[in-house]
Parts: sequence; C-alpha cells; structure tokens
Amino acid sequence: MPPRTSDDKAIKIMEAAGHVLANKGYMGTTINAVAQQAGVSRGLLHYYFKNKEDMLAKVLKKNMEISTQMIARIFQAPGDAAEYAREITELLRGIMTRDPDFFHLFFEGYAVARHSTVVREELSNMYGQFRKALESGLVEAADQGFIRPDMPAAPLAAVITGLLDGMGLQLLTEPDLADCPDIWVGVEQSIMGLLMS
Repeated sequence: MPPRTSDDKAIKIMEAAGHVLANKGYMGTTINAVAQQAGVSRGLLHYYFKNKEDMLAKVLKKNMEISTQMIARIFQAPGDAAEYAREITELLRGIMTRDPDFFHLFFEGYAVARHSTVVREELSNMYGQFRKALESGLVEAADQGFIRPDMPAAPLAAVITGLLDGMGLQLLTEPDLADCPDIWVGVEQSIMGLLMS
C-alpha cells in the first residue's frame, strides 16, 4: 500500500473535523476528538487549524465550495424551468440523504457566528459566493429564454437560497418529512413557480 500523502491526510482531517463538529456540536468538539477520529496527533491538527473557530470556518468553507460548484453545474446545460427546479430539488434531497452532516454544520455555524467574527465573516463570504453562482446561472438561463422570472436574478437567488436553507432546517428537525414524496414535489413546484412567474 502506498504511503499516505499530505493531501490524503488533509482530506481525512477535514472529514474528521466535519464529522465531529456535526455530531458533537461546536461546544462538544475537542481537538482530541478530531485527532482521534482522523487517526492523527493533536500537534498535526494545530498545523491545519489555529483553533476551534478556524476549524469550523474551514470546514464550512469546504462544504460551501462543493455546493457552489454543484449549483453552478446545474445551469451549465440548456434546460427549462422544470428541469432546473428538479435539479435544484435533487441537490437538496441528495444532501439530506447522503450527507445530513452538511446542514448540521451550517446550523452550528449560524449559532457560533453570533459570537465569532471569524465564522460570521466566513459564512457571509460563502453565502455571497453561493448566491453569486446561482444568480449567474439564473441570468444566463433568463437571457437564453429558458426561464422567465418576475424578479431580478439577485433577489431570486436569495429567495431560492432561503428556501433551500429553510427546508434543510425543517428536514433536520423532522427527518421523516424527507420520506414524503409530496414534500419534494412541493419544493420542486415552488422553485419552478419562482422561475416561471
């Protein structure tokens, strides 16, 4: 078996930090718990993270970079409002079924951001990037006549982001809702209505 590279180690550390933060919460997370989960020394963690705030900010940034790439990809292919709404809904559904830690981390981040400038600034920056990627996709789709929204792209991107976050919070609070097909139909129809008002 080849030796583990530093990139492999960094990925493992980030995954461990995300898992522990999502499952134990910010207050319950310790450097020891993350080091144990990652199978590395405490000292090595200090190479990657200055402190727990920095750890949460970096994990949130990594997650949002992935979701920003995913939302941008949705608009790379020509489609119509129904297709875009379906794909955005499937993005949310996929996160909820394959990576529920994703929303646990973001809601943990919201709570910590009230008292942490580092986390608040990172969340603000990441949300800006996500909305900008969504806004760019919406502008391009509207320019090509694929969608016909009533509102400008910037507020539309904010409303869709809010819908996704709100559903994420609801589904974390009441996980059984994720098994109800009507919920997903409702999300898809709501997004489609925004795209074709």
